[in-house]
Amino acid sequence: MKNNILFIFFLLLFIPIDSQKSSIQFYNTDNGLPQNSVKDITKDKYGFIWLSTENGIARYDGNSFLVYKNFPLNTQRFLYFYGNVEKDSIFVKTEFKQNLLIHEKNPKVSNVLRNYPIFILKNNTNYLLYCSNFTYAATGTSFYMNFKEGRYYIHKNSLTYKDFNSKVEQNLDVKTIYENVPRVFAIDEMLFYTDYQSKTVLGIKKGKIVNSHHIPLLTDPKSRILWSQINNQVFIVNNSTIYTCNYENGQLKTTKLIRLNNVKDENFVSIYYDKKYNKIYLGSSINGLQVISFPDFTCIKRPPSKPESVFYSTIPYGNSSVITTFGEIYNRNGLVEDKKFKDASSYFLDYDADGNIITLSGNNLKVYQKSTFYKDIITKKNLIIKDLFSDGQKYYALLKDIRNEKVMVVNGILAVYKDKSLQSLEKKIFFQNEPTKFIKFDRDHLLVGTVKNLYKISLTTNKIYNLIGKQQLFIRNIIRSKDGNFWVLTLGKGLYLLKNNRLIKMPYDPDNNISSPHTILEDKNGFFWISTNNGLYKILESQLLEYAENKRSKVYYYRYSKDAGFNINEFNGGSNICGNILENGDFVLPSLNGLVFFNPLKVKSYYPENLYIERAVVNNKEQFFKNNLSLDQDVNRIDIFIDVPYYSNLDNVVIEAKLGDSPNAKWEPIGKDRKFSISSLGYGNHSLMVKMLISDEGKFIYKKINIIVSPYFYQTLWFKIVTFSLLLLLLYFLVKWRINFLKKKNQELEKTVASRTKSLSDTVEKLEITKAKLHKEVEQQKKLIGTITHDITTPIKFIALTAKEVLDAENFNEQLTGKILNSIYKSSDQLYNFTMTLKEYADIYTHHRLDDSELYSLHQLIEEKKILFDEIAKNNGTVIINNVDKNLSIWISKNILSAIVHNLIDNSVKYTKNGTITIESTNEDEHISLLITDTGIGMEQKKIEYYTRLQDNIENEKLLLQKYGMGLHLVLQLLQMIDGKIIFEKNKLQGTSFKLILINKKNA
Repeated sequence: MKNNILFIFFLLLFIPIDSQKSSIQFYNTDNGLPQNSVKDITKDKYGFIWLSTENGIARYDGNSFLVYKNFPLNTQRFLYFYGNVEKDSIFVKTEFKQNLLIHEKNPKVSNVLRNYPIFILKNNTNYLLYCSNFTYAATGTSFYMNFKEGRYYIHKNSLTYKDFNSKVEQNLDVKTIYENVPRVFAIDEMLFYTDYQSKTVLGIKKGKIVNSHHIPLLTDPKSRILWSQINNQVFIVNNSTIYTCNYENGQLKTTKLIRLNNVKDENFVSIYYDKKYNKIYLGSSINGLQVISFPDFTCIKRPPSKPESVFYSTIPYGNSSVITTFGEIYNRNGLVEDKKFKDASSYFLDYDADGNIITLSGNNLKVYQKSTFYKDIITKKNLIIKDLFSDGQKYYALLKDIRNEKVMVVNGILAVYKDKSLQSLEKKIFFQNEPTKFIKFDRDHLLVGTVKNLYKISLTTNKIYNLIGKQQLFIRNIIRSKDGNFWVLTLGKGLYLLKNNRLIKMPYDPDNNISSPHTILEDKNGFFWISTNNGLYKILESQLLEYAENKRSKVYYYRYSKDAGFNINEFNGGSNICGNILENGDFVLPSLNGLVFFNPLKVKSYYPENLYIERAVVNNKEQFFKNNLSLDQDVNRIDIFIDVPYYSNLDNVVIEAKLGDSPNAKWEPIGKDRKFSISSLGYGNHSLMVKMLISDEGKFIYKKINIIVSPYFYQTLWFKIVTFSLLLLLLYFLVKWRINFLKKKNQELEKTVASRTKSLSDTVEKLEITKAKLHKEVEQQKKLIGTITHDITTPIKFIALTAKEVLDAENFNEQLTGKILNSIYKSSDQLYNFTMTLKEYADIYTHHRLDDSELYSLHQLIEEKKILFDEIAKNNGTVIINNVDKNLSIWISKNILSAIVHNLIDNSVKYTKNGTITIESTNEDEHISLLITDTGIGMEQKKIEYYTRLQDNIENEKLLLQKYGMGLHLVLQLLQMIDGKIIFEKNKLQGTSFKLILINKKNA
């Protein structure tokens, strides 16, 4: 008896009395499992839950099971998991010592078990790996357990520890008494041994007993310990109740998780607790898998003695309770007190300014007095009230005005009262349609909703403004958020933001449940909690406001449904108050089956963390891939699966995908089957982009895979290159043949044209040369004529004037007559000589072209000129000597050279008395020098400088014919015609030398 009392005391000490209500999901062969015996459960590093059964293993992602079986093993019966989750090495043992390795989310047969051998041999004894309660063993089997720094060897009557570093073994003073499985388990690096005799649990670390714990649950013979070393979790099952066992700060503690009704303890063989999602996975030996969820919501129903738990209007009562229209007060634990309000309408309940509770009964108001703890009632007749509030000075009431009860014509009245009694009426404002809800907009205006319109009413002018025009909206509720925004809730038309007297419609959720919202409760983090007829929705107000500014932004509602802890998904609205915010922070919402209590700051939003695109079904055959999916063109249908480990409400998994990187590619939503189907793809590289929502703030993660569709041979690049090359080659030969054909034709034409062109070009070339020479000659002649005209004018004018003087003279004397005749003679003689020179120059221009290709002897030409001037020279006592080379033949124009030589010899003869004139020649290749030297009076230095300068710039220099005569000017002009030059030099002793530099070349 004493022991029982102690057991109950310790049980109460360690086990909380209250536990969370839970919801359970059942899985068996009817809905996904390969077999109904779930031997072990674990979770890999990627977030997938794995189940071992007697007909394969299954991977669970919260939505469906992916079954793996038909491995090349002796059996498909799998037992327990072991290994290391963090290192992505999870092994699964079969009953025939064969193993699977789960790595990178896929299982495969593996014989590499260096770190995790199933059996080890020590001192001729086989030790079986012990890593969970379900270790398969026969009676009398020895076990071993691995830790980071050492290993334990477990015999039936002894426990030995071996340190990996020192290799030292030590025996512990404990007796491991067991039938098939030892009574030891591990948490982290600590081994715990249950001593039934002393009713204690020993903590052993590195082979040493470090502490002792008195835990009645663990030492109770009725308790079953279910533990898993790979999960690092320990559970105790006792009297259909599951407890967790944790070791923290040197203390071993047990905590009650859940009590299961009508379930036999021995049926559970494996447990896994997912702390993140607050779920328990129970593996049964015969009934498959049970998933137990612990919700953050508490749903309170009326006591069994009461009618159904349908709630509408409620108001806060105290710090943590609400009171209903029935007068019943509820908190999270249920019914607290019953005020027993009678005949109250479910759709109206409120406090007045004094804290009295106002209810509606028929057409009358009942006011339950706070002073008498809501027992006394004051009745106000003929007030069909819909909504009520006070601004501290006046009362504002929204009333129904039934004009015709037969056809139920209902209008609305806004009544303003001067005091709390609702008797002293200040004003009434009438409007059409039945009223539903009103709220203070600002100091001078109210917003009033009806079954058809939304009005803005001025309290100063009593004017009514219709804010929705001809459109009709059934206004259910009007909520003002903390930042002053007004939100209008309608029946069937969704949620609106009132901004600048204009309604902006918010988007619906995927199932259109937001089309009929009941109310909005706003928490401290800026989230709206919106109750509907099908679930509770959460959304950041900032997202809605962003959508109001930019309609292209997305709005993602988070949905809570029955699996979160409600009795039913349908919440209730239509009353004046459809939800409450309590002083302790709890929110309370009425539903069709209970009152829902929750703390919005403690309710979690579960979003998936990662997605994996590694599976596809191609033409009904499953195909695994990484990053790149390779396909043939004969594929008719492709189903690409998007694997997401997520263990909460599937409505909150938002996945969208688009095919291609084009900005115009449209994002398509992915359904709950989580697959993206493609009917056909052309060859080439395609990309599939997938994004998934991972937070309330609208953040996404993105994944991209490449889909490579191989081309047919005639679509490949090399085929196109070869084909193009062949076409180019064919075109080349065709062009080459055509070119050769045309070349032959052209050659024939070219021969004909060439002969004609040559003749024509020769003619043109000659004409061009002639034209140039003629142009040059014409220019010289123009210049010469201009000079002659200028120089001949003076002597002719002088002769004319002299002759006129003779004719005009009256007295002639001999001396004067002689003088005049002498002047006329000299001028006439000068003019004659000048004219003769001009005639010779003109003859040269006429005839020199005819003999410029004649070869003749220079010596002979000089000799002819010598004979011409010998007589004149002899009269002057002068000798002409011809020392020109007799063998020298030249091509130089004979007429021109003859005129040049003539002028030069003539000058020498005129100015040489009793002297010699020597003519010599030198020859060097094509250049001939002809030197004419006299011993006459010599040329003045001014003349030499004048003729030298004139020779260098004969085109532009002014000719001084009258001053210097015609002869040497003619010589310079003639030399220019045969590209020759003359050098004037005064001899050292006496006379002048004329050196002609000539080019002896045919057609020069």
